[in-house]
Amino acid sequence: GVLQYKFKYQVEYMKTFNIGKDFSTDPIGRYRTDGDRSGETFREDYIKLIIQSLSQDEKLEIIIDDNVESYGSSFLSEGFAGLVKHGYITSEELLSKIIIKYTDQDFEFYKKKIIEYIKNAKFNSKVYEPTKL
Repeated sequence: GVLQYKFKYQVEYMKTFNIGKDFSTDPIGRYRTDGDRSGETFREDYIKLIIQSLSQDEKLEIIIDDNVESYGSSFLSEGFAGLVKHGYITSEELLSKIIIKYTDQDFEFYKKKIIEYIKNAKFNSKVYEPTKL
């Protein structure tokens, strides 16, 4: 018989966002009123726009450990879960679109927190009202 080879060819398109380089080496706070390195600023001015610009097959790789010491829960919750809470994207869709990357093992904790906050967020449960214009 004739031997047939089937190639499964899938190209994954990827955008990369490095929090330490593209946002701040010291991300802190929940709201803009806490300063311009807050979760609200990160979400509204950066991550939301990138996620909305992704094509259907595209993913966003988010590097969390480059030149960043640590994250507070308020930053991570507002920055990531806020996308779901304010109705921009469902938690399932968001988790399928992002890849959280780190090389420092200490940051596994933050990756788990990000995923936990996203999973626990209720879609479109809160109207977004900017804390500062």
